[in-house]
Amino acid sequence: MRQATQQDFVIPEFRGKDPADYEVRNDGVCIRKDRWEMGMQRVRELVGIKSNADWEIKDIIDAVENIARKET
Repeated sequence: MRQATQQDFVIPEFRGKDPADYEVRNDGVCIRKDRWEMGMQRVRELVGIKSNADWEIKDIIDAVENIARKET
């Protein structure tokens, strides 16, 4: 057996992560600071804008609006 360490008491989701990348919401939930950027990157992928392309947030919104118009 080995001696328990502080990392053994950290839930796996946060084990080995940098606390500087996280913040705590008012409800006590620990969340990534870059969650909005990561979410927008994921939406960019879903609408087919390549990561190496020059793009702006408006390009993503326009693509989502076009998809939404086709669905209705």
